[in-house]
Amino acid sequence: MIAKQDLLNLLKKEFATTLKVVYSFPEGKLDFSPHERSSNARKLMSTFVFEMYLIDSYVIGTEIDRSVFKAYSPDSVKQVISDFEAQSANILFKLENLSDDGMNKQIEFAGVKMTSEQFIMMMLFDQIHHRGQLSVYVRMAGGKVPSIYGPSADDPGTNL
Repeated sequence: MIAKQDLLNLLKKEFATTLKVVYSFPEGKLDFSPHERSSNARKLMSTFVFEMYLIDSYVIGTEIDRSVFKAYSPDSVKQVISDFEAQSANILFKLENLSDDGMNKQIEFAGVKMTSEQFIMMMLFDQIHHRGQLSVYVRMAGGKVPSIYGPSADDPGTNL
């Protein structure tokens, strides 16, 4: 079990890193896909917003009209940024105020039972996975890949 404040600090850091990668994606190329079987950039970036929605629904228990997300199709990178910033801030606020019982409650997702904390970590790991995919899309679409956990060929800065 990770201490709640440590989890919140980790989420804040990783959400900020995800935003760096989204910011680096060239505007006007949301339909870019590196392969016919790959999701396009719009769908890939939509995942980041969707994961916040899933945490809100499963962990916090917010009643959400699930059809709203199915229709989510951002018009621009700026919209993804705005929506992810708003939704991640919303989740961080709600998690800060969530009781220990709320962090330890049992939920079921995709047929698997887990605690809220485990679900949050699963969503974070999925976000990191898709962020890695997006960093490849950034380069292929003509953008510059930011440093993520260390320097990139385009950005000698580090996050260490």
